Amino acid sequence: MAHRPTAVWAGALCICAALLASPAVSLAAPESQRLGRAKDLIADEQWAPAIPELRAAAGDPKEPNRDEALFWLAHCESQARDAAAAVATIQRLEREYPRSRWVKPARSLRIEIAQRLRRNDVLWYTAVPPPPPPPPPAPPAVGAGPILPSRPTPPVPPPPSAAPPAWIAEGFRPDTDLRLQALGSLMHTDALKVIPMLRDIALSGHDPGDARRALFLLAQSSQAEARATVLEVARTGPDPVRLAAVRELGRLDGPAVATELLQVYATASDRVKHQVVTSLGQREASPALMRIAQSERDRALRNAAIAALGQAGAREQLAALYVRSRAGARDMKRPIIRGLFSARADTELIRIAARERDPEVREEIRAKLRLLGTPSAKAYLETLR
Repeated sequence: MAHRPTAVWAGALCICAALLASPAVSLAAPESQRLGRAKDLIADEQWAPAIPELRAAAGDPKEPNRDEALFWLAHCESQARDAAAAVATIQRLEREYPRSRWVKPARSLRIEIAQRLRRNDVLWYTAVPPPPPPPPPAPPAVGAGPILPSRPTPPVPPPPSAAPPAWIAEGFRPDTDLRLQALGSLMHTDALKVIPMLRDIALSGHDPGDARRALFLLAQSSQAEARATVLEVARTGPDPVRLAAVRELGRLDGPAVATELLQVYATASDRVKHQVVTSLGQREASPALMRIAQSERDRALRNAAIAALGQAGAREQLAALYVRSRAGARDMKRPIIRGLFSARADTELIRIAARERDPEVREEIRAKLRLLGTPSAKAYLETLR
């Protein structure tokens, strides 16, 4: 059986792909032969032979990409299960090249190492960093009255545990990406504490990307509270976040999902309604889609529901919907014909074509049957010659 890359290596590839897509990468210095040899070894997952090459590159003042060499050195040390060396290399990268684009993926690697070693204190410190120190009080204005004592502010609770200096340098402030990564790791052990924090990120509305990642983590949990949170965001969040919540809700297991999506549909904007229809179609939730197709007055939404019925293979429902459509209502009939074509419903299309009085609609059905080319379709078309 072919060897598959490890999850950490796959994650590193994703990080590097994102970095290489950045405009800042075009300004990077040319790669040295030594660093190139090390990357070839990394591509073959030869961690131990790559380590001396990377150490030499990181220690060479003439190496133009010493920061990148330090990142790959930490990665190889981690893969070689020398976690202490990897953490020390990450700290060196932070200390010597604090503005390097390789610092963020290195910090992400540190979270992976902490998870592997079950250092939940490090993960909690990253997920809930201590608050920044308050700014110094402003000096009183000239001629101002006496300074009145201010009301004491309630103390901010500290993080569950402080990370030791061996892991995190003083003053480290994780961004939301790193916080979400740490929370994703903690979800396996402290789900009931993590879920409210992910909920706050999802509903904050500051960054739809952060909200989407928080919802993804919630959807991976088997906890009922996590599922309820995804549904809550789908109902009440800002539109961009509701879209993400509907997508995640549609991927959940259980017979109640279709009903929950219909509840979201009832109060949603058109944009979110389209996503509800898409999610129902992916679940092949024909009864829910049929309700929308029958009751929706907006033509675009109704046609989207009909198309989703076709993708779900709902032949009987589409045929019944066609019978109930008004005579001569081409704007209703044609989407149903396209849906039946998507469902490869040759029998239903033949039956409709035999009864349809509108010559344009009838010819459209026959064109679809020609494209299907099933034995039944060919036999019917042969009778028309």
